[in-house]
Amino acid sequence: MSYQISTKIFCESKMFDSNRKFYHKSGYRFKLFPFVTQPNSDPVLELEPLIGNFLCMIEEKTVKEITAQKLSELLRKEIEIGIGQEAFFENMIRWLFFNADGKVRPLNLEMMEQVISSKTSENRIAEYLVDVLGDRQVLRVELKRAKRKALDTSNVLEKLVLSKLEYDERKASNQNLSYFRITNSLKESFEEDFKYVLENSKRSRDLVSLLELYFFTYTAQTSLQLKRFLAGKRDENIPLYFCLEWEKTSQSRSCFTEGWQKLQAAIEEIFVHAIVLEILNQTEKDCELVDYIRIAEMIQNDADDSKIASQIDEITDCYRKAISDCPTMNELQRKVTSEGITADAIHYLFESVKTQFEETTRDRANKSYVSKFERYCHKFLKNRGRSGLMLNLTEETLIFITKLCIKNQKQMRLKDVFNAFEKRGIFLDSFSKEQVASYYEKLNLIEKKSDSGDAKYVKRIL
Repeated sequence: MSYQISTKIFCESKMFDSNRKFYHKSGYRFKLFPFVTQPNSDPVLELEPLIGNFLCMIEEKTVKEITAQKLSELLRKEIEIGIGQEAFFENMIRWLFFNADGKVRPLNLEMMEQVISSKTSENRIAEYLVDVLGDRQVLRVELKRAKRKALDTSNVLEKLVLSKLEYDERKASNQNLSYFRITNSLKESFEEDFKYVLENSKRSRDLVSLLELYFFTYTAQTSLQLKRFLAGKRDENIPLYFCLEWEKTSQSRSCFTEGWQKLQAAIEEIFVHAIVLEILNQTEKDCELVDYIRIAEMIQNDADDSKIASQIDEITDCYRKAISDCPTMNELQRKVTSEGITADAIHYLFESVKTQFEETTRDRANKSYVSKFERYCHKFLKNRGRSGLMLNLTEETLIFITKLCIKNQKQMRLKDVFNAFEKRGIFLDSFSKEQVASYYEKLNLIEKKSDSGDAKYVKRIL
């Protein structure tokens, strides 16, 4: 069915309460980000607690909780234990396979799945990452393959323990709306990196680092694409420049002009976009979900442009009538641009939503939503004095990304390494690239085929 906004559906939506009061809530018809407006809801700053949730969601299963006592009882049915040694055996199982808090020790992928976070905020992040980073079926295949490989190398006791871990199948819900993937630019890289991390490490830390990196880069790239509205590109990364922790910076550098300042401006508007896209998806039942990029694809001619613009204008009028406490919004003038009348209609709706956030007490909800990601970004920020905050790569992060780029290749051309950085949303200017090359040389990772700069190769990091 073609795109068809319904003002009737909008007026009957969950954005209105029983008294016909309008609330700026998203995620009913269009799920964009996993953030909420409640100020008492703490932002998720660490992703390690949700690794189990992430892996289980990929396999569409839920964990049946197990204790050291229960596990030892199950194992004693298959292992002959001397009389009077039951307590000793249980303590041994607890020491080997459980942490002090009674949770399963994440010694391998199967056991990582047992460590489940019960926090709603962390569960939302896990769901978001599964939906937007890669194809769930591809990730599932790689996860199962890695688990089989890990099982083959496990000792007899570990295999017995793993055989006692139980799961339930996750119940599918027709009302369970997936997060909409705005950009596909990181999808291929993430799937490759996910496979590499699973195959090359039993450490949960590598998987955590991978999700930390992609949670940031995907959300950052999505925020930047949204700011482009109908001019966004589904398969391209927008340059976002980082600097290295140890290098000197200045306000003339790309990491200042095209780094955090650029991203922060985009992040400040993400809740406005969430509301606008929720409104734009108040459509008839069988209509596909749309974002700005999809709407741009649907405008094939002047007739389509006019039809869609008219629908957006109609629902914008409904929205503006629902907001009665913002006189400033009524003073907004619709701008006419060369982008087309649909683009102008969307900009008018966007500015209407943005203005009422800026001019009413609802700015608190907007700031709370934005802060959930802004505070997470501090993992990738460093204060540079008068230049303020800049996007930052530590030595640890640089090494990790380098490993992801080169993987199991013997070596990779330096120029190609930097291109691989950009595929993952990490851009460096020429000065930072020189610093990276010097750092690789210090670690004896550079091999020169000739004096030409293009003939420098980076060796695999073991």
